[in-house]
Amino acid sequence: MIEMHAAEPSSSVEVMDELLKLVQDLTERPRFGELPGGRPGARAGDDRGIPLVCLVREHGSAGLLKVLRAHLRGAYPGRIPHAYHQFPDAEEENPSPNQVAEVGAVLAEVARDLSGAANGRYGRHAFPRFRLVYWLMNQPAGGSEHESTASLLTRLRERDLRGRSEDDLIPREAFDTAADAVPWWARVALKLLPSFLFRAKLRGLVPGREYRWLLRQPYLAPHDPGTFLGFAERLTGTLAPGRGSEPHEDAGQLAKLLVNAFLEDVRRGYRRTPWRVRSARRTVYPVVLLDGIRRDNGGYALLKLINDVRNDTGSFDPLIIISGSEKVPPDAAAADERAPAWVENAGRAYETWTRKLATNSRARRPTAWFLPLRVPPVEIEPGEVPPLATLTVRPAPVWSRTPVLAVVVVLLLGAVAASGYWRITAAAEERDRHCGLSPGDSNFETLARLDPADCVGVSSRAIPLLDSGNGELRNRFMRVQDRIALQNEQVEQANADNPNRPYATVVYVSAMSGQPELLATNTARLMGVAAMQARLLDDHGNGHPLIKVLLGNAGRTMQHGDELVEHLKTWMRRDPTIVGVLGLAQSRRTTRETIVKLGRQGLPTVVATLSANEFPEASSRYFQISPNNDREALVAAEYADTAYADRDKVQIVRSADDNDLYSTDLARSLRTRFTDGSTGRVREVLPDLVYRPTTAKDHTDARAIGQELCKRTADTLVVYAGRPGEFSDLLDGIAGTCSGQPALLAGDDVMRHAADAALREKHPSVTYDVLSFAVGAEYCDAKEDIYRKMQQIFEAECDADPRSFVDGQATLAYDALDLYAHAMKELFPVVRPSSGDLWKTISDIG
Repeated sequence: MIEMHAAEPSSSVEVMDELLKLVQDLTERPRFGELPGGRPGARAGDDRGIPLVCLVREHGSAGLLKVLRAHLRGAYPGRIPHAYHQFPDAEEENPSPNQVAEVGAVLAEVARDLSGAANGRYGRHAFPRFRLVYWLMNQPAGGSEHESTASLLTRLRERDLRGRSEDDLIPREAFDTAADAVPWWARVALKLLPSFLFRAKLRGLVPGREYRWLLRQPYLAPHDPGTFLGFAERLTGTLAPGRGSEPHEDAGQLAKLLVNAFLEDVRRGYRRTPWRVRSARRTVYPVVLLDGIRRDNGGYALLKLINDVRNDTGSFDPLIIISGSEKVPPDAAAADERAPAWVENAGRAYETWTRKLATNSRARRPTAWFLPLRVPPVEIEPGEVPPLATLTVRPAPVWSRTPVLAVVVVLLLGAVAASGYWRITAAAEERDRHCGLSPGDSNFETLARLDPADCVGVSSRAIPLLDSGNGELRNRFMRVQDRIALQNEQVEQANADNPNRPYATVVYVSAMSGQPELLATNTARLMGVAAMQARLLDDHGNGHPLIKVLLGNAGRTMQHGDELVEHLKTWMRRDPTIVGVLGLAQSRRTTRETIVKLGRQGLPTVVATLSANEFPEASSRYFQISPNNDREALVAAEYADTAYADRDKVQIVRSADDNDLYSTDLARSLRTRFTDGSTGRVREVLPDLVYRPTTAKDHTDARAIGQELCKRTADTLVVYAGRPGEFSDLLDGIAGTCSGQPALLAGDDVMRHAADAALREKHPSVTYDVLSFAVGAEYCDAKEDIYRKMQQIFEAECDADPRSFVDGQATLAYDALDLYAHAMKELFPVVRPSSGDLWKTISDIG
């Protein structure tokens, strides 16, 4: 043996000072990468690694590692994670020690120390792979009378369920007691779900890394037999009580498996990944102190196993292992090339070791990872004067600290919540802007909320009502819309079954709202449209047309005709079979503008109830089923000659809104017909009483007009040329003021009021006559074709109320759609008529 002499005697303080400098370099983890020691120019891959520091000391320096442990415990600002293991002195020579058992016991103790709370300042160290391997080795071997694959699987499943820790076993009775307190289906789930999850872990289908790792590590040929359970059976019985000293698998491979599992757990704890923030908090490598190692107590063997595993795997192990012995491990001999350097020259020795590491490790030399350092023969005891060097731990990055992370998490959660709230709010606002429809709805782009209560646009299904209204009226209106949507599907199917039938799409446009008078008349008109559409469906043969009906809303007073036309243009690009419009409502200036814009799109417009005298001049593509105001005024004068012959004076009540063409135009026509003698009689027409229409800001003064009518003489006939919304207020004034009953004749638009039973019953003491373009009926018992068809398609309505009444405007809408059907028949064999074809044909019919 070569004797080593220090240049000059050293004190224990100097020895510890140099040793602590080396430990400081080795334990300090770099900010990036894993190159300990702060070596300038160090290259990742070729020379990276931490040596097995072997302190060779005299018997008098036996307290060296204990003093080092005290310094590790007292590092600033907190303890460096470490474990201390004292190997026992061998009392007698053991010719055949159980190497696997010795290695397993030491590593199990070290794992317990490192995973303890005392070492958890920079993150808890977990050892799931090592614990699994060590647990399997301590299980009874299979193949005996009481042990089988099934019993091992059961114990594995219970271990997995209870946390995979031998120190945290939950008694079976606790699970049984908890199971009794839950419903039967939960008990079944508790029994089946863990089993399914566990088997999925064994197959790598769900997270269970230790199981996958065991089949991919290099020792004991884990591909034999290729399954986790099969490999696990090979490990059982290795350390089980009663087992002989010779395991049934290669002892060296078993020991390396234990060491590699232990080191792999340490590696995983320090793996740098974006989602492992706790790894960034580990700014120091853990230290394992192995004191009193000898050849005959397993200490040398453990270091040799670690060296061999590092040679085999080539992986970086973030673990500093420092041993203390009186001889040079692993063979207690010191050849010239391995003569240990003095600890005072530890830094230079470390640099020399790093330069040779790559070559020695590739050559798998049994001492490639050993860095022996000789300690001068000085007495080292705890409590001596501390060295100048001290151990410090670099603070964790600010962003990785728990308070900062908590703030970041709170901010992120707040941002996510705010973003989610914004997205939800934006989505809700977007849905609200499109009448409650979601972006995936086919009508999303063509329906929009333009006023608080107006959903304007074109729909292939129903027009949503955004304001509150009469419950039953509202439900009836929605049912009729649903019926048309259903029949549209039937029309499409019939067209697919027989493409030779004429096919077209028309758009029913009206002023839709939840107001009772609008609900009643729109329901009646749509019932008429539905009846005609159903009749066309019932007709078969190549010449019988099929008509699909879309629904359009221009606002409760037709004020959004421009927007309606824009939505209709979108539908026309989507559906080239759209050839015309029918319906429309309320003779206003906005209605006239809508007619003009529809004509510019080349669409014929067949209206059912409009009556303004000037509308036919608005567009050459305008067609009218109903009579105009002049005709209505003539009928009113003729009716007055019969029913009110004793009334020499006429009081006309109209709206003050000049944009309401119906009211102003009808009042003008009435004045003309009552005074021009066209009926053979001339009456005195008093100055018009003008009411202020109801708006979003102002309520009507029609009630005051009603009170004013009570002052008229008995020979006065009151003719109402206004809207149904204000007519109810007018009746309020009459009912509450007049002692007698004034003679009252109302224009055709009041049919919207008269068609609503609830509105009619509101003023039972006031009687009045209403001019109507068509007569309504209790359709459930009527014999006409239109009503028979209504009885078929609205059977539930008749079952609920056999006296169901439908406004006469239903027949007008029925006739309007029939006009399109008649024109399509005239054009046959053309099966896809254009809007121009229909316009010309309807003009010829008219």
